[in-house]
Amino acid sequence: GGGLDSAGGRFRALGLSRSAFTLAEVLITLGIIGVVAAMTLPNFVAKYRGQAVVTKLKKMYSVMSQVMLMSVPDGDYNNIPIIDGGINGVNNFFNEYLKPQLKILRVCHIDSKECWAETRDKSNKKVSVGSGTLPFITTDGYAFTIDTWNAQDYETVSKRYGINFSGNSPMLVIYADANGFQKPNVLGKDVFVYVFSERGLLPAGRDKTDTEIESECKSTGYFCFEKYIRNNWEIPAEDVW
Repeated sequence: GGGLDSAGGRFRALGLSRSAFTLAEVLITLGIIGVVAAMTLPNFVAKYRGQAVVTKLKKMYSVMSQVMLMSVPDGDYNNIPIIDGGINGVNNFFNEYLKPQLKILRVCHIDSKECWAETRDKSNKKVSVGSGTLPFITTDGYAFTIDTWNAQDYETVSKRYGINFSGNSPMLVIYADANGFQKPNVLGKDVFVYVFSERGLLPAGRDKTDTEIESECKSTGYFCFEKYIRNNWEIPAEDVW
């Protein structure tokens, strides 16, 4: 009869009105959400990728540091067992001290292109990793190429790689690509340089000033790993791969 049987009637009796979003309002809301997502998602992805890169770089450096420490008698870096700064020295050090401690996927001949991708610096100039280097790839995807230097060459190595030496021991220069043949294969992004000497394993640029490191990392890339360490592992977005 005269009761408020409909839902609309009950709402009116209570002084309420029933409303719903129109299609236009829904579309506007979705559009706003889309704009916000488009603005924030790239930053989120970049941050995640940056953290992944940092984790990979830390692991690579830690592994190599431990391997180098175990390659010297009694942990004394002054007794680096490098017989000379030539091809024989590279082969001997690798076979006797590195190969037994690393999980090697592939070892290539001196100067082979099968284990090391062509590398360029940040100015797009091709990087020479040495004429007597030995490249190899580990099972976790890292690519390395190593070159030995005689003790008397310490001034050349120091000038080139920004680390001071006493000249008491031979040295090993290591180029490391954190993701092997995968791009970008650029110095200071996925390729980094370290020197193993009487001071242990150090990133290139260790004895340079912050200003020198910042400038070199931006223009070329040799000192970028040292820069990241000093900056508490904050990697600029343009250097994240």
